[in-house]
Amino acid sequence: MTKGNLVDPANIVLFISAVATVYYLIYGIWRCYPTSWNERKSNVSYGEWNKNKVFSEIHDFYGNSSLTPEVTIVTAYFNIGSFPKGGGKYTPGLYVQWMRVFGRLDNPLIMFTDSEDVLEIFKRLRAKFPAERTKLFLIAREKLWSFSLASTIKSIYSQPNYPQFEPNTVNENYSCVMHSKFELVNKVIREKLMNTRYVSWLDIGLFRAEVYETQTFRIELPKDLDHTKIGYSGMFEFDTSLTPHDIVSNNLVWVGGAMFIGTADIMYIFTEDYMRSVTKMIEMKIMSTDQQILYSMYLPSFPIKPRTEIQLFTSNSGSDWFYIGYIIKDMHDKKKRESHDLSFYNVHYI
Repeated sequence: MTKGNLVDPANIVLFISAVATVYYLIYGIWRCYPTSWNERKSNVSYGEWNKNKVFSEIHDFYGNSSLTPEVTIVTAYFNIGSFPKGGGKYTPGLYVQWMRVFGRLDNPLIMFTDSEDVLEIFKRLRAKFPAERTKLFLIAREKLWSFSLASTIKSIYSQPNYPQFEPNTVNENYSCVMHSKFELVNKVIREKLMNTRYVSWLDIGLFRAEVYETQTFRIELPKDLDHTKIGYSGMFEFDTSLTPHDIVSNNLVWVGGAMFIGTADIMYIFTEDYMRSVTKMIEMKIMSTDQQILYSMYLPSFPIKPRTEIQLFTSNSGSDWFYIGYIIKDMHDKKKRESHDLSFYNVHYI
């Protein structure tokens, strides 16, 4: 009802309530169903392994039934100083604080760094685990392919009117660090530095919220991981109409890059395709971080067609940066609680 030109406040409240109800119903239904992206099939076939001697050797080595079904964790820290990010400041000291989590991670671990201090920190953190579960490498970053790109990336960032997103499109060394993830995982697999069937990259800071916990935990494969794909945290919907320029210019993301996981042979092909895509983006005079490369390389218009697919793990909340890591940790914690409860029952009631 209206009186003159006034609208009844009760009607306004009812209208807003109806709109809100419809919105939350649609949002709830959307979150309950998996993204259609995961229905895509990887292009890797059995014939792929015979096309290349290295591929064939890797496929045979990591397909050996004598390998353990554990997940080898690969990580790295390169000291590029302090830099602004996400409205705050990331410092070497902050990363050192986050490293504490690796002292509780009961997985085979391979870590690379250019810092002797960080190497010693990891030696102390990993001292309680059997020696064979930790491999630490002091490496000069100048010898890495990813850091050899620094001057070229800097020249791209220096182009007139190039988008400025700290540190992604401003700090060339930060970009190099992001690309080094794929180079180092590739190196671990190619040089057979691990003896497990599965491998995962893990950023130093993914479990930053767990720094003050004391219990050990283990990274295992997430439930329902497709062994022909690479698992990532899904962030936002994939827009096939975009171009790499759109993605970099607007700092868009599709997946969270802090962790990715899969079988060693599939991971090897994935990292090869990633590095080829970085090279192609440089030719296009476009660059940013791994998250923008990953979005770009799966666009229908991108010149290089990835041979592997990404499997998304997401709550569709739009803030799932570390989602895959936490569903894995929650899965482990749940198993541990159930085991403890069963032991308690056996002691007291049997």
